[in-house]
Amino acid sequence: MRPVITYWFMALYCAAKTAAFVGAVDAGVDWMPAVQAAWTEADQALWAGVLNFWFLGRVFDRVRP
Repeated sequence: MRPVITYWFMALYCAAKTAAFVGAVDAGVDWMPAVQAAWTEADQALWAGVLNFWFLGRVFDRVRP
C-alpha cells in the first residue's frame, strides 16, 4: 500500500508543478524563470526525502543485524 500512496502523491505533486509552470509560461514568463519559480529548495528537500526513504532506508536495513 505504501508504494501506491507514494506514487499517487508524487503524480499529483508533479501535475501541480506542471500546472504552475504552464500557467507561468501562459502568463508571459520565459521558460527558465518559470522553471526556477516552480522548482524551489522545498521541492528539492521533498524529493530528497522521498528518495532517501525508498533507497537509503533499504541500505540501512541490510546493515542492521
